[in-house]
Amino acid sequence: MDDTSLHAALLEQPQHVLFPASGQLSHGFGEAGWRAAMLASNEHLIPRDLTLGFCAPQGGREDPDGLLEALLNSLRLHASVVAGDREVGAMVLQLGMAEHLPPPLLGRLLDAVPHHLSTIARPQVEVRLDAASGIAPGALREVGCTRLTVIDHAGADGPAVLAQGLHAGFTACYYQLRIPARDDLSFLQRLQAVLASAPDRLLLPAPCVLPSQPAAAHWLQAWRMVRAAGYRPIGGDHYQRPDLTLPVRNGDGQRYCDLLGVPRRKRHDLLGIGPGASSQIGNVMCEIESQPQRWRQCLAAGQPGVAAGLILSGQECLVDEVVQSLACDHALDMRAFEWRNTVPFEEFFKDAMARVPSFIQCGWLQREGHVLRIQHEGELLWRTIAACFRPSTASA
Repeated sequence: MDDTSLHAALLEQPQHVLFPASGQLSHGFGEAGWRAAMLASNEHLIPRDLTLGFCAPQGGREDPDGLLEALLNSLRLHASVVAGDREVGAMVLQLGMAEHLPPPLLGRLLDAVPHHLSTIARPQVEVRLDAASGIAPGALREVGCTRLTVIDHAGADGPAVLAQGLHAGFTACYYQLRIPARDDLSFLQRLQAVLASAPDRLLLPAPCVLPSQPAAAHWLQAWRMVRAAGYRPIGGDHYQRPDLTLPVRNGDGQRYCDLLGVPRRKRHDLLGIGPGASSQIGNVMCEIESQPQRWRQCLAAGQPGVAAGLILSGQECLVDEVVQSLACDHALDMRAFEWRNTVPFEEFFKDAMARVPSFIQCGWLQREGHVLRIQHEGELLWRTIAACFRPSTASA
């Protein structure tokens, strides 16, 4: 496929493939559904690890002390329904948290977690930092953050922020790209400087937010530069430095990308804390009220503020397993799927399998007996390939 066609394919790929869009969640799903999901998840014979995703209000600034108190209240409400044998294995301070709470208050939030929930000995604490924030990465490391993700920003010196992080003692440093705009003339130059610093991971752009005039040619070139530097895909949009241990990616359905876009070795339950946060508990997804004032009113009433949710059906769970395998492993073992689910794969996914030859012809997909493997430019377009197994997303 020529580059012009690839540029069009990049811009046309579906946005919501791994999980439903917000508009697909039911507003009839409230606190009762959330509590029922938590109680059911607590009953697993082998307790699932927990990931906490802290989310900041969108829009205007909030009083930092007031926001911290509200987040702590929300943490307590969530902890009240978590079984004592469940452990927090990871925390993610999502984009905006470091801008809303100065480092000392972030430290108080992180210190509060083990007072309300059990944690593993050394939980990961990832902080996502906009390159234009002006916040020193070292200050975030001092309050307990262990991993840094610098998010690229046109006009900001993201490579310099990354360099600060690399010298601050984080256990891992990542750099996340945004879809470049046509007027962002220094995009590829910044990427070249980032590659020279050799962060542990690079995250390719996700198509969720497109600029008004996206530069698809630079998007494609960014992927080629990342691959030429030796970085290897490890799931979703994550590419890892080749000298680091790569995960086993055999398409057997064991690895999982969570709602925060992080590929993990096994499935965690994600508890979203903060206005607009998303959670996934087993096969239940829900969202917290995004309007800060209404969220605080829910907290004052002793409720977490669940505004909408969705319970996946048995058939949707089968589809989810396939989509997750293609996203995380860029591979799908159809025989392993049949063994786990006692469902004939090619019959169940008859319509999707009819589209597979077109992806093979493009060079994006290869079939090796009972295994499908994404390859070449298909790495960039895994959403398009996975979406054909989830028909409702084909044009999402």
